[in-house]
Amino acid sequence: MGFLSPLFLIGAAAAAVPIVLHLLRREPETRVRFAAVHLLRHAPVEHSSRRRLRELLLLALRVAALLLLALAFARPFLASTLATSGATTVVALDTSLSLSAPGQFDKARQLAKQAIANASAGSLTAVVTFADGAQVVSQPSADRAVASAAIDRTQPGAGATRYRAALNASVDLLRGRPGTIVFVTDLQETGWDAGDRATVPEGVQVQVLDVGAAPANLAVTSAQIAGDRIVATVRNTGAAAVAARVALNVHDGPDNNRSTRVASETTVPIGAGQSAVTSFALPRARWASITVDDQSGASADNTRFLVLDTASRASVLVITTAGDLAREAFYLEQALGAAGADGRAYAVEAAAAGDLATWDHTKLDAHTAVILLSTRALEHHGRELLTQYLKQGGGMIVAAGPDVDGDVLQELLGGPRLSAVNPGAGAPGSRVTRTWGPSDVRHPVIRAFGTTQGALGLVQFQRVALLRTEDCQTLARFTSGETALVDCASGSGHTLVFASDLDNRGNDFPLHATFVPFLHEAVRYLSGGTQRQSDYLVAEVPAGVPPIPGIAAAPGGRASNLVAVNVDPAESDPGRLTTDEFSSAVTTFGQAAQAGTRLVARETEERQHIWQYVLAAMLILLITESWVATRVA
Repeated sequence: MGFLSPLFLIGAAAAAVPIVLHLLRREPETRVRFAAVHLLRHAPVEHSSRRRLRELLLLALRVAALLLLALAFARPFLASTLATSGATTVVALDTSLSLSAPGQFDKARQLAKQAIANASAGSLTAVVTFADGAQVVSQPSADRAVASAAIDRTQPGAGATRYRAALNASVDLLRGRPGTIVFVTDLQETGWDAGDRATVPEGVQVQVLDVGAAPANLAVTSAQIAGDRIVATVRNTGAAAVAARVALNVHDGPDNNRSTRVASETTVPIGAGQSAVTSFALPRARWASITVDDQSGASADNTRFLVLDTASRASVLVITTAGDLAREAFYLEQALGAAGADGRAYAVEAAAAGDLATWDHTKLDAHTAVILLSTRALEHHGRELLTQYLKQGGGMIVAAGPDVDGDVLQELLGGPRLSAVNPGAGAPGSRVTRTWGPSDVRHPVIRAFGTTQGALGLVQFQRVALLRTEDCQTLARFTSGETALVDCASGSGHTLVFASDLDNRGNDFPLHATFVPFLHEAVRYLSGGTQRQSDYLVAEVPAGVPPIPGIAAAPGGRASNLVAVNVDPAESDPGRLTTDEFSSAVTTFGQAAQAGTRLVARETEERQHIWQYVLAAMLILLITESWVATRVA
């Protein structure tokens, strides 16, 4: 018997209260002389011994009720047989990519079964598989055949080695009990992060069974577009130089098996333990894969996938009055579609402000950034979508031209106080020519211009909106003193508000060479400094994308968008740890054992719910006490 909250047992001392009250009520009886005894013959007479018995019964019921109440609050439980059994052996089996070379995983299975067979008599055994994450494939059990069968079913995957994930899952299985965690792994060095340390509870031992070094391996560790070329890096982990045959395969279909053809092949000499770089002409296709012939090493790192389709580029949504880019945002479309300083261009999608009434969050979130040119016909649902988009980390550029209403803009920002007023064509000073210049050269959008910031001053503005704010950061001002560009934080996102249009109506900005880099740097800043990803590692794929190397549909975007899923290049690193180096990264922490014991106690108590039965017994005693008290009165 154990107690989850034993301090409540102190409340049992309250049982002394009815005992003290009972003793205080006991007064010595006085003798009274009464001559006319015949007058009492017809009066009811109660025997004192029977009354005393009922009072003692009442006392016992009240004391027992108080004792049961204290017991219920102490949360009693019966110690589980599992918690009091012998030590547990948890086998952590490495299923990462580095163990997928021919023959490697067969050795790992054999060592894992050996660890099960060598577990002490009467102990429990369990199996955990791990790569990027850990998975329990066999719960603690006295039946070793169950653990062995689970080992037979395991297969190596394409994930990277992460020892901490396996250690945490194994410690959770032990739940504060003594035991042994046996790692069956090839001791790949990248399995621990630099300076990584892990702790295990007292009474837990960590052992390592070394599968051995992987055989010589060739791996494509990177592939990227550089101008009009695809540049690939191939690593040779073997002890001898090789002439690697590398091929560029192009694909026109939306999946990994359709319309595949070899576009180019080359032979690359690679020294022992070295990497070599090769390149291919950029083909016209939806996506491509770079492959290297390798018969002895792991196969999953022989291929690197790359999205080429321009439909899969990061997209920017431009909201106008009618959704006609050619008429309402011609210069904007051309600038975003042109290659920026990083060699990348954006796909531009148009939407009428009124169309957002039929959109949902998924459709809006598919875009890297939003450029708002008009709030006309922007209904309540569309405003809520944009506000939520900003709060969740989205970025927006607002061109405060004649089609943007200041009150609607204030509502969209959902927090920062910003006043935007268009004075109109006939207002005083509306046709005064101004130039502008940066006022915060440290901001990423301005800093990107470097020594060419002065070129921004060549732009001439005739019509500008009056921006007033105390909550937003001012990035640029006009020579007349008005605010030209502000950065407003809204939730986790940002909004850049430009005090004029972006289509050569109130200024000549689109005619200057600074227009394209300004837009690209603004979108880059709003998207967190990176493009919306088209390349993921197996361990980092978002929801909806299978963690399998290859090409898949982009999450939350249009069906035509593609993303590439590749293996972690670190998994092709041949560096290995010694068993001593592995063990030195694991330390013992005494309080962890106590925490594990408390966790087992809590789970056992929550499963048994003994306090409910104790509380029910107390209520029965109170009902009985009330009934007996009415008979005594």
